[in-house]
Amino acid sequence: MTAPTLAWIGVGALATPIVRRLIAGGHRPTLFDPRAEATAPFADDAEIAPSLAAAAAAADLVFSTVPNDAILEAVAAEVLPALGPGAVWCDMSTVSAEASARVAPASAGSAYVRAPVSGSVGHAEKGILTVIASGPAEAFARLVPIFELFSAQRYHVGEAEQARHLKLVINNLVGSTAALLAESLAMGRKAGLDWEVMLDVVADSAVASPLVKYKTGPLQARAFAPAFTPSVKLKAR
Repeated sequence: MTAPTLAWIGVGALATPIVRRLIAGGHRPTLFDPRAEATAPFADDAEIAPSLAAAAAAADLVFSTVPNDAILEAVAAEVLPALGPGAVWCDMSTVSAEASARVAPASAGSAYVRAPVSGSVGHAEKGILTVIASGPAEAFARLVPIFELFSAQRYHVGEAEQARHLKLVINNLVGSTAALLAESLAMGRKAGLDWEVMLDVVADSAVASPLVKYKTGPLQARAFAPAFTPSVKLKAR
């Protein structure tokens, strides 16, 4: 069987390692990002499209990762009319279910899959993201071989906006866990506990989770650069 042609719109921090994994998997994707510096590193291994519409028209499977609701709707206005017959548009952004539902009716003639991911840039680099998808089951099945290049788990959770809602459930848990972890560690420090020992014990305790274990190393190194900011959490509440 002929491999599907791919396009990726929005080559930001998370998409960059994903695109690298697509290329390593034997694909030559078409890329579009309004920032030339985002696509320049891929000039030898990908096609760089001059516009959103050109990227969408060039591919059987079109992926996008965009920052917020407004940009999702702007992208949809250009991408959907340009899609070829039978194409799939898979938006992997974290956006609101309301904005996602507004663009869905315009996808007549092509399939629209919502597929936000759980995980960080580090997970993307290792190919162990979790994909949470909703939309037509047949379209999801076509996307699975591509998802497998950068994810460890893939879930099809419904036919409409279920994936958007579930991603926000996870975001809420991530934010709440981070806040509670910070308060608890501050309590331990106030009591004079050794910082590294305290984190080791927490990471091996009954309250440990993949998130807590992932944060243990940076916290022990006192590396507090945010991987997930309040603005990201609040953009799709």
